[in-house]
Amino acid sequence: MRSYISLLPLLETPANTEGYEGFYHLNDILGDVELTTLNYIIRDFDQASFEKRKKKMHLFVEELNKEYGAGTFEIEITDQYQNMKEKIEPVIHIVDKARTAMEAVGVPPQIRPIRGGTDGARLSFMGLPTPNLFTGGHNFHGRYEFIPTFAMEKSVEVILKIIELYAID
Repeated sequence: MRSYISLLPLLETPANTEGYEGFYHLNDILGDVELTTLNYIIRDFDQASFEKRKKKMHLFVEELNKEYGAGTFEIEITDQYQNMKEKIEPVIHIVDKARTAMEAVGVPPQIRPIRGGTDGARLSFMGLPTPNLFTGGHNFHGRYEFIPTFAMEKSVEVILKIIELYAID
């Protein structure tokens, strides 16, 4: 029996992609003799590619239902996060201001993709453009996630500097 999992591209997972490469991430599996549920996260940095990934997942369900009978497999996709780039670009000055603030307090800016969903992405699509700023954290969403106090203090300095820069504008 072919499984749904085996149909997805083996190398398009978080462990095998980087930067702006999209991926499928099997987040959890719940199951018993009668029913198994797979929960995936789909991420992409381009809306067209994101839509293709979702369509591919639907096509695999259709293919498996042809093989094993209608209704054997079901799929439900709920959009969580979109790439905030389209919402941030029109107001890129906020990123520029954050970069200036970081440099002013001695934090070298590193602009790179965030490979997971963020509150900033959700807020941006709700009408409040919110680029992600560093927090100084390590091992995010893992068992050993932590933020050193000096990094928290530095992130507070950056936020205060952003406020100061906007106050003098």
